[in-house]
Amino acid sequence: MRVIYDSNRYSVAEFPGHEGIELLDKRSRRSGFIAGAVEDRFRALMRDQIADDPSDEALDEFIGW
Repeated sequence: MRVIYDSNRYSVAEFPGHEGIELLDKRSRRSGFIAGAVEDRFRALMRDQIADDPSDEALDEFIGW
């Protein structure tokens, strides 16, 4: 497992050898796995968010939206 993002609220991880990423909401203890076109779009939007505002607060807001 490789953690891409980790804050007090969310964690985003990828797993070598598997296509896709896992999103974990730590407060609600829920997670989801995305792959394919959805994963590609999420990664692109996350890169854009980091370029615009790399703070944990901004990324948490993006993930929780």
